[in-house]
Amino acid sequence: MIRFRSLSLLCCLALPCLAEAAEATADTPVPTDRARDVGTFTFYFENDYFGGTDRHYTNGAKWTWVFADLTEWGQVGWRQRFLESLPFVNRPGAQKNFGFAFGQNIYTPQDQRAFVPDPTDRPYAGWGYFEFSFLSKTDRIADTVSFQIGMVGRHSYAQDLQRTIHAWLNDSRPNGWEYQLRDEAGLNVIYERRWRMYARARDDFLGIDFVPHVGVSLGNVQTHANAGGTLRLGFNLPSDFGVQLIRPGGVGNSPVDNHDPRVSTERRWSFFVFSAVDGRAVARDIFLDGNTFRKSRSVEKEPFVADISYGFGFIKGPFQFTFTQVFRTREFETQPYDFNDFGSVTFSYAF
Repeated sequence: MIRFRSLSLLCCLALPCLAEAAEATADTPVPTDRARDVGTFTFYFENDYFGGTDRHYTNGAKWTWVFADLTEWGQVGWRQRFLESLPFVNRPGAQKNFGFAFGQNIYTPQDQRAFVPDPTDRPYAGWGYFEFSFLSKTDRIADTVSFQIGMVGRHSYAQDLQRTIHAWLNDSRPNGWEYQLRDEAGLNVIYERRWRMYARARDDFLGIDFVPHVGVSLGNVQTHANAGGTLRLGFNLPSDFGVQLIRPGGVGNSPVDNHDPRVSTERRWSFFVFSAVDGRAVARDIFLDGNTFRKSRSVEKEPFVADISYGFGFIKGPFQFTFTQVFRTREFETQPYDFNDFGSVTFSYAF
């Protein structure tokens, strides 16, 4: 937490000197042709190993593809009518992208050696899903509408993956998976808006930006409203909407304009640090509340949960790497610790 506060202080101290360069990017149109022509592949990996623990949200993996701009894609018929009927993502003049992802999350109690898990601890659960997203973005605003379809329970194959990985690592066997949540098909509908409200650079090199966001997720798996923001400071900042974690609506970031180092002909690298916060008002979380229509293990969830994080990233040519350390507040009433922490790694390629 000391490192998090130090990073936030560093960003705040940089604001006054960078504000002097406001005119550098505020009103000058930036070409977007190269940015519109690239798609982006991103791999996310999250694990509590980076926090030195093995409990609760213990592992997540997600693969995403964001395709090139579809504004001139030339489709007609039902596909065009469907896209044009979606709210929020049809702003005139904005870039439009389609995203596809698939992923898996794994949740366990603290004591994984017990054959009968503690009923007051988080239940064993897995979530395997596909995600389809529609994005609209300008240099200032990005909207995302996503649909997650998947399976909670035995056929998420979380049990198989965790036991296999533990066997490979010669680690203790998780014994309580027979008490995991029952099979249940899951559907989430997600909307999120991000703003790049403050983007300034000194000498077109050292830059800072602030990216707040608000969103909502509705479904039998996760129903919540969330809000937060990301503050970045670094050299040759990418022109996108910040680093994201594995969560509903997080489909990776693609370049917005030709100044982004991943498509720029002049600036082909970037290094930056960031701090972020995301707060959620939780109405339903199947991984804590249990199955919707069948009897299963459950615990009393906390109605408000926050993620506080910090990290760094760098870009070289079309490749981007980021690392984020995340501290998540108490998620259920009988949770013995105030925070769970985990690390999030992303590898991205613009093509």
